[in-house]
Amino acid sequence: MDPGSRWRNLPSGPSLKHLTDPSYGIPREQQKAALQELTRAHVESFNYAVHEGLGLAVQAIPPFEFAFKDERISFTILDAVISPPTVPKGTICKEVNVYPAECRGRRCTYRGKLTADISWAVNGISKGIIKQFLGYVPIMVKSKLCNLYNLPPQALIEHHEEAEEMGGYFIINGIEKVIRMLIMPRRNFPIAMVRPKWKTRGPGYTHYGVSMHCVREEHSAVNMNLHYLENGTVMLNFIYRKELFFLPLGFALKALVSFSDYQIFQELIKGKEDDSFLRNSVSQMLRIVMEEGCSTQKQVLNYLGECFRVKLNVPDWYPNEQAAEFLFNQCICIHLKSNTEKFYMLCLMTRKLFALAKGECMEDNPDSLVNQEVLTPGQLFLMFLKGSLPLMELPTDHTVLREKRIPPWTEVVLIPMTGKPSLYPGLFLFTTPCRLVRPVQNLELGKEELIGTMEQIFMNVAIFEDEVFAGVTTHQELFPHSLLSVIANFIPFSDHNQSPRNMYQCQMGKQTMGFPLLTYQDRSDNKLYRLQTPQSPLVRPSMYDYYDMDNYPIGTNAIVAVISYTGYDMEDAMIVNKASWERGFAHGSVYKSEFIDLSEKIKQGDSSLVFGMKPGDPRILQKLDDDGLPFIGAKLQYGDPYYSYLNLNTGESFVMYYKSKENCVVDNIKVCSNDTGSGKFKCVCITMRVPRNPTIGDKFASRHGQKGILSRLWPAEDMPFTESGMVPDILFNPHGFPSRMTIGMLIESMAGKSAALHGLCHDATPFIFSEENSALEYFGEMLKAAGYNFYGTERLYSGISGLELEADIFIGVVYYQRLRHMVSDKFQVRTTGARDRVTNQPIGGRNVQGGIRFGEMERDALLAHGTSFLLHDRLFNCSDRSVAHVCVKCGSLLSPLLEKPPPSWSAMRNRKYNCTLCNRSDTIDTVSVPYVFRYFVAELAAMNIKVKLDVV
Repeated sequence: MDPGSRWRNLPSGPSLKHLTDPSYGIPREQQKAALQELTRAHVESFNYAVHEGLGLAVQAIPPFEFAFKDERISFTILDAVISPPTVPKGTICKEVNVYPAECRGRRCTYRGKLTADISWAVNGISKGIIKQFLGYVPIMVKSKLCNLYNLPPQALIEHHEEAEEMGGYFIINGIEKVIRMLIMPRRNFPIAMVRPKWKTRGPGYTHYGVSMHCVREEHSAVNMNLHYLENGTVMLNFIYRKELFFLPLGFALKALVSFSDYQIFQELIKGKEDDSFLRNSVSQMLRIVMEEGCSTQKQVLNYLGECFRVKLNVPDWYPNEQAAEFLFNQCICIHLKSNTEKFYMLCLMTRKLFALAKGECMEDNPDSLVNQEVLTPGQLFLMFLKGSLPLMELPTDHTVLREKRIPPWTEVVLIPMTGKPSLYPGLFLFTTPCRLVRPVQNLELGKEELIGTMEQIFMNVAIFEDEVFAGVTTHQELFPHSLLSVIANFIPFSDHNQSPRNMYQCQMGKQTMGFPLLTYQDRSDNKLYRLQTPQSPLVRPSMYDYYDMDNYPIGTNAIVAVISYTGYDMEDAMIVNKASWERGFAHGSVYKSEFIDLSEKIKQGDSSLVFGMKPGDPRILQKLDDDGLPFIGAKLQYGDPYYSYLNLNTGESFVMYYKSKENCVVDNIKVCSNDTGSGKFKCVCITMRVPRNPTIGDKFASRHGQKGILSRLWPAEDMPFTESGMVPDILFNPHGFPSRMTIGMLIESMAGKSAALHGLCHDATPFIFSEENSALEYFGEMLKAAGYNFYGTERLYSGISGLELEADIFIGVVYYQRLRHMVSDKFQVRTTGARDRVTNQPIGGRNVQGGIRFGEMERDALLAHGTSFLLHDRLFNCSDRSVAHVCVKCGSLLSPLLEKPPPSWSAMRNRKYNCTLCNRSDTIDTVSVPYVFRYFVAELAAMNIKVKLDVV
């Protein structure tokens, strides 16, 4: 039987033919659905938030009402609309739409206008509707409000985007940010919990409770708890405007319904009518209400309204009963619409609480998926948007002083808000350090009243900035751009690896120095990585082609020999063939962009600085162009002219120099304007390309969590070689396999070798092989059919002696990734340099050419070795050694002072130190002490504490 017949009959794996297809690289008519599916949850949740959700949120906002001169004034938001990103009115431009690429390039925010229809009334009589601009909000890329929505790949490329741009993120100040999905408690479900910390909430509290995360349709949320007390009663607690309130349950039950006490009693003991303890506990809860003189629903509402209205900020004309109704509407079971439903829900929670306290039911596990839900980005966006709408949280006092009935507008006098209104209940404060909303500055009112129209009122009171969501977004990894949630699917034969190794690869896959995007020339990111010689893997899972990852390759197919050849491959070190390195193996570049804004260098109101150069300036030496900027493709070294600018008023020329110690090439330069297009030649973005070829200490990794540090570039003539003359690219230490058990890497080596021999690529999807159909036999037969050893081993010869090695060496093709961790970014070396001005000790920090701290543990290590002189040299001579003068009689470091210089005609030139306390000079001696000790003595003297030294 033909040894290769077995594998020839099996279905073929993925093909590499598409890489040589003439149509490869030409944009499709439509984007690839699989990639767009990755961000669909983000995009669709945002679409819901800014369309249906925003309307519901606006309707849920209560009117803002206040009294003024015996008249009741109210404002109600009827509707709110967010518009797509456009340029401001009055801008001279060809295209009014703003696209994400422009915002990335100019480091601005991709945002749209928020406009609201606000109705206002006096004494219940409508006075009209105002269409008011409230500010800007960030727009999610590829959402329905985005100008890229539904564009085909070719149109996306024309707008400087990726052909397969997925969106799902925001652009804040030019940086891509994504709102992560959050795990939240299951909504509108009573969860029985045991929390020991609840005992600290007050005397009599126990660790038993029932919690409910109440969420309305528009995603307003309030947490509500029932606490079991030692005397058998129940306390209800809720949060309103970041404050925690407690209310005996009996008051809440009687305020919600007009039931008699007996009806309430029957509902609470339902199913446990014979339980005497429960009956007594319920009776006591109802008795507490009666003791406060509240026997009817109206009396309870009046009592609660009187107690809570000071915290609710309701209008003065609201009766106590209406204030209490406002409290229950905003804080108690807010997901239910009627008070009767709220009553029955509280009764159900109470019965569950008593069952938990008596051991009749188990506590719920809040970490179980059954009791959790996912808060999508759109929902969180809507929550913050609702909390940021201005009328919701305005203070009721200090607002309007008087009105004049002058049609068509009512003019009023306004004192802007001075407090810190809370944002969404239970989340964050509406304060500047949260950078969510910046209240207007306080205006001082003089004797004359300030008159303003209704538009001016809203402009003054509640304009918020485009940074409204900067506090809730988190930076998105630029690479892998499409692997944020599916990266584990790209591990070949992951079912043959130990689980921690797969998890390790999931982390390292996001640190790969690959090919993250195709639009390098349009990007202005602070730092981008690029692999110069990426390859398509010969062994890959089916999901690799499903997501078309050949557009964004992450590594190189390398010939890997598993051999302990020298001492340079111990632990996780690996040897790379120097000839492979010279041919471009794992070569890469780092793109760095720097924004230079001349408006930051000038005083306010002075606009005389522009980029340029003075003709014949000897400092430039033809390194810069006539516009004062470097040439595209110019090589920059430390100290070279970087850019030049002129002062048009004085004619003075300024030259700035390249300060980095790392050589670079100027890749591109972008001239940036402002939002209105009126910016002059004052802001540029210079993108530099820094070559980063592999060097000793750089990090590599296979796709199986097997990291390796480049320890030596070994000459090709000294590397081991096979009978056919092939020299491996990488030497991998065999001790890396037994403890880590990454069998998938061994299988990939055999599969990659057979793929290279037969001119195909293999499907490495997990679980396609089994005990009956093993991967070893499948790929072994393929190797055998190609004339190689069944087990993937070969005879190798020493590159040093030329002798055949005694052991067979396992050699094959493995896809290797180069990671971002490079020595060039991390090395820190210092001999002499800057010192701290106060302590005179060397400063720390790599960016300022500082030293590495020699701490207490390092000190202990030297003490343990008995190297006292070395320790003394490190901590004293190499730090802040100084020579000080001390008076041996009085022991003072501060009293010796240098005497005044002699007159110019005197022949005496020797100046002595005199002790100002002893008034003697023969008692002065010199000592070597740390400079920080001298500073310490001076500090103690300032506190009237004397330090005396005994000098022997």
